[in-house]
Amino acid sequence: MNKNIQYLVGAASIVVIVAGLKLGADLINQILMAFLLAICITPLPEWLSRKGLSKGLSIVISMIVIIAGGFLITSLLANSVASLLESIPEYQERLTLIYEEFTEYALANQLDIYDLIHKINISPEKLMGIAQKVLTSLTEIISSSVIIAMLIVFIVIELTGYRVDTFRGKREVQIHMEWLGSMSGDLRKYVTITALKGLITAVGNYIFLIILGVDFAFLWAFFSFFMNFIPNFGFILSFLPPAVIALISLGAWPALVVFIGFWAINFVVENVLGPIFMKESLNISLLSTFLSLLVWGWILGLPGTILSIPLTLVVMKIYKDTRKDALIPESS
Repeated sequence: MNKNIQYLVGAASIVVIVAGLKLGADLINQILMAFLLAICITPLPEWLSRKGLSKGLSIVISMIVIIAGGFLITSLLANSVASLLESIPEYQERLTLIYEEFTEYALANQLDIYDLIHKINISPEKLMGIAQKVLTSLTEIISSSVIIAMLIVFIVIELTGYRVDTFRGKREVQIHMEWLGSMSGDLRKYVTITALKGLITAVGNYIFLIILGVDFAFLWAFFSFFMNFIPNFGFILSFLPPAVIALISLGAWPALVVFIGFWAINFVVENVLGPIFMKESLNISLLSTFLSLLVWGWILGLPGTILSIPLTLVVMKIYKDTRKDALIPESS
C-alpha cells in the first residue's frame, strides 16, 4: 500500500477513535479511573501472597481495607458537599453584598475595573451557578464510585490472579499481560508519587484551613489532593474555592492569607519534597504536559485532565514499542 494512503488511513482511524472516546466519555472515564487505581492497588495482594497467604485471602483482605477506606472518604465528602449545597443561598447573599460594595467603591473612585467587571459580565449569581454545577458534577462522581469500586475489584482479582499463578508456574506467560506489567511500572510510579505529594499538601491545607476557621476544610483539602493530579494548573484551581469562601465568611485579608498559605505549602511540597520523591524523571516535557491537558481534557472532560499524564505515558509506550517492532527486520 502507498505510504500516503497509509498515513491517510491512520489519520482517519485516529479521528474515529477520538470521536468514539469523546462520545463514550462518561463510561470510559469510569473504566480508565478504575483501571489506573487497580494497577496501583495490585502490589498489596501480591505482597500478601508472597508472605504466604492464599491468593483468595490476599485479595479479600486488600479489598476490605480499600473499600472501607473508600467508603469512609466518600461518606465524608458526600456530607460536606450536601452541606455546602444547602449553604449556597446564604453564601450568594453575602457575596452579593460584597459585590455591591466593591462596585460602588469602584464607581465612586472612577476605577477602570468597574468597566472590566461589566464587560466580562461577572456576577454573584453566575459564580454561584458555576459552583453549584461543579458540586453537582462532584455528586455524580461520588454516586458513580460504587461502579468504579466494583470494576476495581474485578480488575484486581484478574491481575493478581495472573501474577500469582505465573509466579507459581500454574499459568503460562501471556504477552499482553507482560506488556501491561511493564507499562504499569511507570503508571504506578507516577500515581504513587503524585498521590503522596497530594496527600502531604492536603493534610497541610486541612490543618491550615482549620486554624483559619474556613468552612468545609475537609472538602477543600480533598479538592487540593484531587487537583494535584492536574499538573501545573491544579494548584490554581485548588485555592480558588476556599479563598472565595474565606472572602465571603471571614473577609478580604483571610482570603489573601488562604492564597499565601496554599502557595507556601504547595511550594514546599513541589520544590523541597518533590525532588526527594521523584528521583528519576518520567521524561515528559512541559510542552507535552500542557498539550496532554488540552487534548485529553477536550476528549474526556475534567477526568481527562486528571488522567492526562497516565494516558500520555501509555500512548508514548505504544508508540515506542511500535517503532521498535517496525525496526526489527522480518526473518526470512
